[in-house]
Amino acid sequence: MSQTYAPPPPATSEAHRPLRRVLLAVWAVLTLAALAFVATIGTNAPYADEWEFVPALLGDEPAGEWLWRQHNEHRMPLPRLVVLIYFKLTHDFRTGMFLQIAMLSALALGLMRLAGQLRGRPHWADAFFPVSLLHIGHWENFVMGYQVCFVLFATLSTLLAVVALRITRANAFRLGALAALLLMLLALTNGSGLVLVPPVGAWLVFVAVSLWRGGEKGKAILLLALTALPVVYVAAYFQGYHRPEHHPPPSTDAVRVATVTGEVLAMSLGMGLGAVWPLVAGGVIAVGVLTLARVLRGWKEPDQRLSGAGLIAVAAGVTGVALAIGVGRAGFEGWEDMGLWSRYSMLTWPLLGAAYLVWAKAGKKWVPITLCVAAALAFPGNTGTGMVNGGQVRADYNAIAADLAAGLSAEQITDASDPRRAFPRSHHGAQTERALRAIPLLRRDRIGIFAR
Repeated sequence: MSQTYAPPPPATSEAHRPLRRVLLAVWAVLTLAALAFVATIGTNAPYADEWEFVPALLGDEPAGEWLWRQHNEHRMPLPRLVVLIYFKLTHDFRTGMFLQIAMLSALALGLMRLAGQLRGRPHWADAFFPVSLLHIGHWENFVMGYQVCFVLFATLSTLLAVVALRITRANAFRLGALAALLLMLLALTNGSGLVLVPPVGAWLVFVAVSLWRGGEKGKAILLLALTALPVVYVAAYFQGYHRPEHHPPPSTDAVRVATVTGEVLAMSLGMGLGAVWPLVAGGVIAVGVLTLARVLRGWKEPDQRLSGAGLIAVAAGVTGVALAIGVGRAGFEGWEDMGLWSRYSMLTWPLLGAAYLVWAKAGKKWVPITLCVAAALAFPGNTGTGMVNGGQVRADYNAIAADLAAGLSAEQITDASDPRRAFPRSHHGAQTERALRAIPLLRRDRIGIFAR
């Protein structure tokens, strides 16, 4: 049996219109379902780490200092700027939740169309994009607007892979400059973005050398200058950097690091297959190896080499993020499942998205079909995970809102010794000190449930 798609029909053919409509319907239904989840579960109140940001968002701390302030291992000036802007405009924490859905929906639609363009026609497996990007197994990101930082990473790194896929010697400067811009934006998202700077920066130097050898020395120098910007940013990032006090030193235990790294890779398909994460991680690695072999097959062709080097650089960077999480989290108590968090799916999904596009461009169908089937198998579990956890988040907020309406003080609401209080036993439980400061400010400004 051939592993290639049948030759596409003429461009004027209407044969694929029904399939396009089905794919659009899948995308639309899943987008609406994700929006409905946020509309139902989302609450205009801080979630988890967002309690720390309340003083800056309400103007009680200087915004400039907050944009650069370290949070755990991260500096996140771009996501914080996005959050600051939308909160100033709306005074609603849910804005970031809806923004995430909008970004992922646009990404899924764009990638579906791109896959069809690359192979010359749509395929039912293109449903992989909305099925894997818009399921409510992403609940941990969807209920916290600030997680736009992870969605920005997923979007920007995927776009970087698309640029690498489309680059040729003819458009090398234009797409190389675009890649340098995307890399700079990635670096500004969080610490994960920094991991892509070395491999992608090296690829951009390779592109600049190609331009130089082709006689375009001015463009080569300009591209090198653009590439230097994220490198300079990395140096600035570590000025005054400190390891978070509540974090253990980076782990040197190879087994622990490999375990957590594998868990993070498995999260690319969501928590729906978390119970069999070693199998999923093995599948992700196998797809990566097969895709690498496919990319290397065209290495002798200059255009393919330019593109292939970029794809390898992006994949190396995203894989490096999973490894960095493994090193950073394997030293924690309870390390055995430290990589099984639904929020990590946004950090490793670009590996699957890039692999799908490589095989679609090559006209091969079995890897895309496999990815789509895997996403479909994970979908029921992802949906169930989202419903269970989302329901608990909603119940916790309802209980906190009742305490607020009853006129309880911040100290009473967060009192861990009172078994009637939901706050200490919820996802907010580790945020007591931050909430003690934030709740009076939120009440003062009559934000969301605090206006009662």
